[in-house]
Amino acid sequence: MTNAEWVLVNQAKKGDAHGFALLYQRYYKELFYFALSVMKNASQAEDAVSAGVLKAYEQIGSLRKNSSFKSWLFQITANECRKMLRKTVYSLEDASLKEPVGEEAGFEEAEIREYLKVLNGTERMVLSLSVFGGYSSREIGKILGKKREPFVP
Repeated sequence: MTNAEWVLVNQAKKGDAHGFALLYQRYYKELFYFALSVMKNASQAEDAVSAGVLKAYEQIGSLRKNSSFKSWLFQITANECRKMLRKTVYSLEDASLKEPVGEEAGFEEAEIREYLKVLNGTERMVLSLSVFGGYSSREIGKILGKKREPFVP
């Protein structure tokens, strides 16, 4: 987290809506692509991001560490995605990416959708947090509320 982001989080915690709006602008694209990969539908992804951001805005005072803002925001958005997935059945054909994702890695949009199609919701969420959010395995576990367990071969 940059010093500027830390200051914006601090301002948002003090009730500065403009500071929160600037943070939202910084993270919207990552949140949207994450939600899209989970929801498989652009409109529903936007709804999940909107609900998550609204909840984050309402609860910003409960954020303990400013440096955790991004993972906290992703965790709230992930929870909103889970909540929406429990309520509705989704169709992959409805998904539409506004910008190509993965082209730099040599993947086309249709290929990415096909790969995501075979994964269950949790697997899509883990992959999306890694690919779209840039999180490490440890951070993903924390966001999803998973405890670290020792490896047993």
